[in-house]
This record gives sequence, C-alpha cells and structure tokens, in this order.
Amino acid sequence: MAPEKGAKAHLLSAMADLTSPGTVSQADHLTRYPRVPTGVPGLDELIEGGFEKNSTVLLLGGPGTGKSTMALQFLYNGVVQYNQKGVFITFEETLGMITKHMARYGWDVQKLVDEKKLAIINFKPHEVKRFTEEGGGMIYDTIENSGAERLVIDSLTSYTLLFESLYEARESQLGLFDMLRKWNCTSVLTGEKFLHKNKSMLSDIEYLTDGVILLHNPRYKYVRIRALEILKMRGTAFLQKLCPYVFEDNVGVKVFPQEDVFETSLFQ
Repeated sequence: MAPEKGAKAHLLSAMADLTSPGTVSQADHLTRYPRVPTGVPGLDELIEGGFEKNSTVLLLGGPGTGKSTMALQFLYNGVVQYNQKGVFITFEETLGMITKHMARYGWDVQKLVDEKKLAIINFKPHEVKRFTEEGGGMIYDTIENSGAERLVIDSLTSYTLLFESLYEARESQLGLFDMLRKWNCTSVLTGEKFLHKNKSMLSDIEYLTDGVILLHNPRYKYVRIRALEILKMRGTAFLQKLCPYVFEDNVGVKVFPQEDVFETSLFQ
C-alpha cells in the first residue's frame, strides 16, 4: 500500500472508532469540542484540525528538536492567522533572545509584543515560588487583561528543576495544572525527554495532560533524523505513525504526514 493511501486509511479507521454505534458523529463531536488550529504545516492534518479548545498539550523532545520553536509558532500563528492573543512564559530565554532566534522564520515577535497581542514573561529562579504561591497572579492578570486564548510554558523541565526537592516540584506541578484548568486557554507545555526508550523525566505527569507530542532526533550514520509522533490526544482521531519534520526559513516547523521515516528501529 502506498504511504499516502496507508496514512489516510489509518486516519479514517481511527475516526470510525470515534463514531461507532452509540457515540456522537464526528461532526457533532467537533462542534461540541471546537478545535484550535496550531498553524504548524502538516500538524493539524494529524489531529482533526488542531488541539481541542482549552486543552493542555505536553510537547516533549530532546535538545535541538524544536520544542520552543514549535510552541512559539503555535502562539505566533494564533495571532497572525487566527486573531487569538497569546502568553509565553519562559524560565530560560529572555525577550531579546527569543526575538533574535525567531527572526529567521520571519516572525516579528517584538512587533506583536509592542501591539500587546503577545505577552512574554520571563521568571527568574527566585520568583518561581511566588508564582505558585500567588496562584499565578501575574499570569492570570495578563490573560484576563489581554483576552489571551493561547498559553505556552517553556519549559516544564526547567520549572521542575528550580525546586529544592522532588516533593516540592511535584506539588507545584499539580498546582500548576489546577491553574491551567481555570485559565480557559489552550495551553502547550514543553519538556525534556530522555533519549532512551522514550522515557520522559515528566512521565509521571503525562496523565494530567490532554495530549502528548514527542519530537525525536536520533542519529543515523552522519545525520540526525527528525520525526514527530502523537502519543496521546484525548477525544481526537490522530495518525499513529512517525512523521518527518524540518525547520524551514520563513515558516518554522513543517511536518510531512504522508512521508515515512526510514530506519524506524532507531525510535524503539
């Protein structure tokens, strides 16, 4: 079977599972749970047009896989393509660094910030406890005042490492997800994953999210292979295959749903 036909058949089969006797139709389901398109070329095709509105998606990958790029792409496209404001919370990069690194994709981040369509908030290590103790007060105020509908936290791993003990980190993670559910935003959280056996250092909180996307980049001979995999997406018929992706100037991340990844044994 040709890759394109096989991919389409797989997705149709998954959609049929969601619309089996006794369940609502696909059209009714999408009406009841509207989608928020990511605008990432090829990704929305995999997930019935986008993330469910107000859902929380965990984007996992090793260094250099493009987690931050894809997360910011979700926010940038939200503003320029769908007129949805966004908030970017970072524990790593400053606004200057983000503006510089994203310019190669043609994204004028500073312009959106100046127009108050995108808010970028950088938390220092000593500010993290205040962030959780105040119930995310600054974030909530920003969302309320701007009318933001999209939120990114980059990264959950950095956030976790800022606590003195695993217990404190765990309690704060649970509190964070409680806050996310109250903010009525479609949220993307990035995080590191171990490069062996697909085990994430955040695997114990994956069950709290509505979706999990894995970004792989194992080395094959003299090159790195980049592939995206939808591990989990509640209420969504999604394509269960490894899809190659690239970084493209003036675009960002671009996914190829109909293409196959060679040497799939590298991803086991």
